[in-house]
Amino acid sequence: MQTFKQYIAEIGVDPFKIVGKPAWTESLSTMLFDLPREGIKDIKIPLSPPIFRRIWPKPVRTTVFHLTDYNGLGKLKKMQGGKRSVSAFFNIEPIVIEDGIKSEGGYVAEMEADVLVASPDDIASQPDKTGRRWVTLSSLMNKPTDPDPGLGGGAKLKKMENDINEMLIEIIMKYADDPKFMPNVNKSWIALGKEYGSRSKEDNKIKSQIIKDYLDGMEKVMKKHSKVLGTLLTDYTKKRIQKPDPDSGDLPMWDELVVNNFKIKKVHIGEEFGEDFQDDDDILGLPFELYTDNGDLADYIYRTVSRIKL
Repeated sequence: MQTFKQYIAEIGVDPFKIVGKPAWTESLSTMLFDLPREGIKDIKIPLSPPIFRRIWPKPVRTTVFHLTDYNGLGKLKKMQGGKRSVSAFFNIEPIVIEDGIKSEGGYVAEMEADVLVASPDDIASQPDKTGRRWVTLSSLMNKPTDPDPGLGGGAKLKKMENDINEMLIEIIMKYADDPKFMPNVNKSWIALGKEYGSRSKEDNKIKSQIIKDYLDGMEKVMKKHSKVLGTLLTDYTKKRIQKPDPDSGDLPMWDELVVNNFKIKKVHIGEEFGEDFQDDDDILGLPFELYTDNGDLADYIYRTVSRIKL
């Protein structure tokens, strides 16, 4: 296992400093102790490329698409081949191409990438301020058709949930001055975060050690359950077919992948911005194609994805 500093060095940032702000970012020292709804099922699972590489050395690599705006495209180009992860998709509705998901939209990057997680619906992966992404345990356990959609791990991950609970107990008993809420692990874990929340030098040092223990412990748990977890995380890449909502019959407006180590093959520009680039040979040094109808772009994405063989 690595030290906390070695782990952070893989990302290249200080965990208590802001280095850019992806959408919905939160400080890691706050995020890990936030259990707002489901208690233990709100615990955060790291979608960390270094951890994934150690547990699953051969990632699924395939064609994916990423929606962004012009400024985001420039940032995306700089991230090529790196460890930082981004959200991507296999399926998307034309209106989303124009409106965007976490940016203004209009630009779709076609990429080759390593897939960390693939879901038939948006599972609300959340980046911390280093750019590393996380999902909740509930996102792994809930069904794709649940109001809070997930990967359908359910009973398959019950033993993993129990092991995470035991891991948290060990950390709480190691660091809490007065674990007064025990045996309630949820309240005790939240209280531990508040106990070392003053941001003093000493508190930061202890909290860094807690986070290190959390990351090391989570990696051990993930490795123990790597067979079922690995299948769950990437099974959607095989068929890439979304299921309709059981009540309305509607399909999700997009699916969600978390990918890294990507290379941009081409940029597809939607109908709203196509006229701006009619006389250009490339965009930021990247080949591109213009569309007068976002429906045609969505169809291209669908046809491309349907030809993927894994």
